[in-house]
Amino acid sequence: MKRLWGVAFLLLWAVFCRPKGAECSVVVAGPPEWLADAIRGSIIAVMKEMPSYELKDQERLLAMVSERIFEGYRVNALRIAGKDDVFIELIPVKADSWEADVTFPKLYPPCDEWFRLDASGMKEEILSLLQGVPVEALRWADEVFLKEVRNIASSRLPGWEPHVMVSKKDECYAVELSFTASQDLVLAIDAHVFSRSLPSFWQYDMREKLLESLSPFIGIPVGWAAKHERDVERVVNERLKDTRLSGTARIEVESQFVSSKIAKANVNVESKRYTLNVWGAAYAGTEDKSTELGLHFGRKAQPLHSWDIELYGEAVMLLDDGDSEERLGFRWSPYKNFWLGAERELEEDKTWYRLWIEGGLKAFYAWWRHSDEHENNAALGYRFTEHLSLELYIDERDDDEVSIRAVGNF
Repeated sequence: MKRLWGVAFLLLWAVFCRPKGAECSVVVAGPPEWLADAIRGSIIAVMKEMPSYELKDQERLLAMVSERIFEGYRVNALRIAGKDDVFIELIPVKADSWEADVTFPKLYPPCDEWFRLDASGMKEEILSLLQGVPVEALRWADEVFLKEVRNIASSRLPGWEPHVMVSKKDECYAVELSFTASQDLVLAIDAHVFSRSLPSFWQYDMREKLLESLSPFIGIPVGWAAKHERDVERVVNERLKDTRLSGTARIEVESQFVSSKIAKANVNVESKRYTLNVWGAAYAGTEDKSTELGLHFGRKAQPLHSWDIELYGEAVMLLDDGDSEERLGFRWSPYKNFWLGAERELEEDKTWYRLWIEGGLKAFYAWWRHSDEHENNAALGYRFTEHLSLELYIDERDDDEVSIRAVGNF
């Protein structure tokens, strides 16, 4: 008997100090699958170190070692057909009742509601893991249980680290689950508002509202923010539409949120009813003009779905000599940011046919005009910020036909 106890000690040492193999086929009945997997690995390690006793001695030794290792369970059935074929059935010494509770972290709306929705059902899943499991099993399988909880939380709450605490509560045991944010957090949000139809001073107000809308998302895990990117965009869209201007100008908001430590939020705000642009420009490489101030005001309509039309007026004043150019026009958008139109220059009684290819923020754009007197006026530009663009400018009416123009939107 002493010999068996000595061998048992060596086998216990082997369970925890030797690498687990996969040579032995072990069937574990009784415990739930996640716990049976841990038991199976330990028994494989035991069988690798098992002395070459007769099978009944091996069964007796394995039963004794199993009841020492797997506290809370007793061996109900055991069969060893060889080192590569083991069947063991374990049943709880005492059936324990379990309760589960999830503690939510303190989050600002709407993140608190998103967390509750993501965590819904976790309590039931944890209780299903513990069904029929004695509390003593968590002394030797605590890491395995925590791994299962992490697997449950990882898809629901990426970036949140679960913590488990077990306590006695009346006639049962309670598992309390809490969460802390992982190290990769959203530290700041680089937010931009851009519009081709609204002036910059309105965009400033919208940017303030945008930053206010995004403030609840600072400090949350990057992984969880990535899961809710579309939800963040929906929140931004709804809140930017909730302005006095949105009803009058029929504002449409399209936002893009990209999660990272320095998250990015780009919002495009367009009026489906009006266009109002005020700009100033400075020229380089030409002596024909130096600075100008321009105004564009248009009234939009949508006679067919996705077909926008606009009646507009433009006035451009050259600040160096006070000359001005006024025009009235009509344009039509057959597809997204492409516009085709014609405009009448009032003072010279001249018609121009015009094409626009409107770009977004940090993107190229272009426009081209051709007059009924076969003159061309065009620009290819790049928009660096919401308020500053740089253009290669062409005007065949000038002596210096090609110049560089910097355009600032007001």
